[in-house]
Amino acid sequence: MKKKTAHKTRSQPERCAIYARTGTVKQASEDNSIARQVATCKRFAKRKGWIVREDSIFTDSGMSGLRVNSGLKDLLCIAAVNPKSFDVLLCTVIDRIARDTDLAYRIHTTLKKCGVEIRFAELGGSSFSS
Repeated sequence: MKKKTAHKTRSQPERCAIYARTGTVKQASEDNSIARQVATCKRFAKRKGWIVREDSIFTDSGMSGLRVNSGLKDLLCIAAVNPKSFDVLLCTVIDRIARDTDLAYRIHTTLKKCGVEIRFAELGGSSFSS
């Protein structure tokens, strides 16, 4: 007799984490501020009917996109826990995750192994591989 396993159905809303990063402290008052990035992602998620919990918002302010910073490290650790609290990582655009293509790909691969997909709010919700 086969064991029943719990599978997410399409009728369930996606559970999202948000990641926002600025490269300089000065950006905090500019168009690419953490607050603007988070608000953009929240609006996108709301339009899609996705759930964003406040404890699933990760940020790195004034940090380089050439390495994995503390907020992103926390996100990756939480993504690896089962059961995980989110299925989708939502960012505004790819360079908020990483400025280095190889690093972005490694992050994508790590999250994919955890069952988490990366989506980009300012690109119409396209995924990392789209």
